[in-house]
Amino acid sequence: MSTSDVQSQNASRERRAAQDPEALARIGDAAARQNDMKTAAAFYGKAVALKPDNLRFALSYAEALASSGRADEAISAVRGALPHMAENGKMRLTVVLARLLTASRHNQDAIALLRPAIASRPDDAALQIAMGVALDTAQDHAGAQTAYRRALAIDPSSLSAQNDLALSQVLAGHKAEALSDLRRLRTLAVEQGASDAQIATIDGNIAIIYALEGDVQNARRSGTGAAVTDSDRRENALFYSLLAAGGGGRDVMPSTPAD
Repeated sequence: MSTSDVQSQNASRERRAAQDPEALARIGDAAARQNDMKTAAAFYGKAVALKPDNLRFALSYAEALASSGRADEAISAVRGALPHMAENGKMRLTVVLARLLTASRHNQDAIALLRPAIASRPDDAALQIAMGVALDTAQDHAGAQTAYRRALAIDPSSLSAQNDLALSQVLAGHKAEALSDLRRLRTLAVEQGASDAQIATIDGNIAIIYALEGDVQNARRSGTGAAVTDSDRRENALFYSLLAAGGGGRDVMPSTPAD
């Protein structure tokens, strides 16, 4: 086979791949595994354009955009995807959109989005947890804790709801109670075979409590479990030291993996 024939075949394969949303998403997946979120977002976006009703494509696209620092684009992408989804997909995307809005400090927009969603699906624990997070960022810790407890009434085994409830208690000033709950929750998470990311999130919250109490040694020890890389560990050590010293660490979040 001549060089021109090989080139022609490669060009033909590239054209077919450009019209195959699954192939485009696989390229996005490969880029995401390499932490190249800019490239991942580009290919997920092409997959979404070809198949806008695919929930996985929409979720992956939003995550890649957010991870590459393009939160506003991620919010727009989720809003654009919502009309194309079936009911369950809409609820999943509503939770994602609420979290994106909350992370972008548009907590009142998140609360306004979640209220009608919860009214239509009051037994959806994920919606209740998302509402709790939005309320916590709006400094309504009592309301947030009510939302987390509603989530636990729906799903008593939810590690996310228990973890977020404990963190809300910290924000409300009930550190001793929260520390006891988080220690118990960590033991439970290990027994249930929770993911490393879930356990790391709990460790990060335990470290925050120790730091707020001025116990830097235990904060750093717990923070080590909440870190993945050496860079994370260094950043967390600085964060907990600042928090313990009252140096403004509360305005910065430690590098803990997401739930």
